[in-house]
Order: sequence, then structure tokens, then C-alpha cells
Amino acid sequence: MPAGQPREKTPLVDFVIVGAQKCGTTALGQFLARHPEIGMSSQKEVHLFDQPDYAPGTTAAEIDARYRRYFAHVSEAKVRGEATPIYMYLPGVAAELKRYNPDIKLIVLLRDPVERALSAYYMQRARARETKPLWLALLLEPWRLRRDRDVRRWRSAAREHGYRSRGLYSLQLRELYRHFEQRRILIVRCDDLRDDHDATLRRVLAFLDVSTAVRIPPEIVFGGQAGRRPHRSCRAILKLSYAVEYRRQRRLGVG
Repeated sequence: MPAGQPREKTPLVDFVIVGAQKCGTTALGQFLARHPEIGMSSQKEVHLFDQPDYAPGTTAAEIDARYRRYFAHVSEAKVRGEATPIYMYLPGVAAELKRYNPDIKLIVLLRDPVERALSAYYMQRARARETKPLWLALLLEPWRLRRDRDVRRWRSAAREHGYRSRGLYSLQLRELYRHFEQRRILIVRCDDLRDDHDATLRRVLAFLDVSTAVRIPPEIVFGGQAGRRPHRSCRAILKLSYAVEYRRQRRLGVG
């Protein structure tokens, strides 16, 4: 087989880091890319299944034709994966992942939803896609989401302003469990990846069925966000608004 050509197999992708946004998906993707048996996509977020022109029912061969250029550099990898955090959040994606590859493995990273919401807000501020103060952005979120008729468009409110809603992990996990057996989903706490790096990464490698003897050193992929304020009142209100969600997460064993 010519060098640089991916091995012929369908489906091409064996696992996906499906979310959640601002929970360490970039860091985990970079760590996994250093493992000799793992081939990560050349572009971290491929955004294949959430593209505005993606048609439900697209065949595995057609999906692989779109995927192929992102994996040409890892033709001999034992397993291949990508990381697109919005896959966990957008409706319909879980069903398409299952149809594409019934044996695909999904990795979910979670973080306290209050911290996640604040981090997402400051990311959008840095991108100049949010001009409102935090309290107003949170107040406007339900209205922005309700008036969003096409969640798949690139600048949709679902993509850019789902500060609180993206932290409703229990709803998103239930959708994943509706389509996949529990053994095909691995939940990783963002704090564990940071504070217990080696043990957490070994758990991920074992899940992917690659060598756990390879040690990948920890590093800080992203540090703090410039200009971030304490937002004590907004934090307290957010925490209160997640009271039911915290209970739902505990019932799912991820609280």
C-alpha cells in the first residue's frame, strides 16, 4: 500500500470524543495523538455529522469518503478517532453515529456545569461572538435557543450561546444510552484528567483496547482565560438552576 494512504476498512473511524465542550476534549485529543497505536484526525474537530449539509441516512462509505482526508497521515494506526464536542449536544447525531458504525466507541468528558458555562461564555467573548454581560447572556439564552430554527447552521445559537443548556449532561447522556450500550461509552471527569492524569489516561487507553504501557506526560493545554471575573452572583444562580440536573447526574452515576 502506498505510503500515506489509509488502510481500506469501513467504517474508518473507531471512536469519537463527543463532548462536552470546554471539558478537556482538546487536551485528551492531543494526549491520544501521541500514542503509537492511535491515529487522531489531522483537524481536531472534523464536524462531519453536524455540518449544515449533512443528510441523515448518508451511507458509511459516503461518510468515510468525507473522513478519509483527515486520516491520510495515520494509515497504519490500530484505531482512529476524532473529537467534535457538539456531537453530544445536537439532536440526531447519536443516531447517525450508531448507523455509521454500530461498534464505535464514544468518550464523554464532563466538568462542573457552572464552570463549563463560564468557560464557554468567555470563549465566545474572546471570539467576539458574545457582546452581552454574563447575566444578560444567561437571561437571553432560552429566547435565543427558541428562536433558532436551524441548530445546524454554523452561527446558530445552539453552537454559540448554549451556556447553561450544554451543561444539562443527563439529557445528553440519556440520548447516547438510547442508541449505544453502556460499555461503548466512557465518561471521564475533566478534573480526573488534570489531577490523576496517568491513571485516567490508562483507563481511556484500556477502553480503546490499545497498550496501557505507553506513558503520555501531562501538560497544560489551555490555561486560564484572560479577563475572567469571579461572577459570584451568577455562579450562585447557575448552581441553583442546576439543582435538579445535579440529582439526575448522580442517578446516572456521573455526579
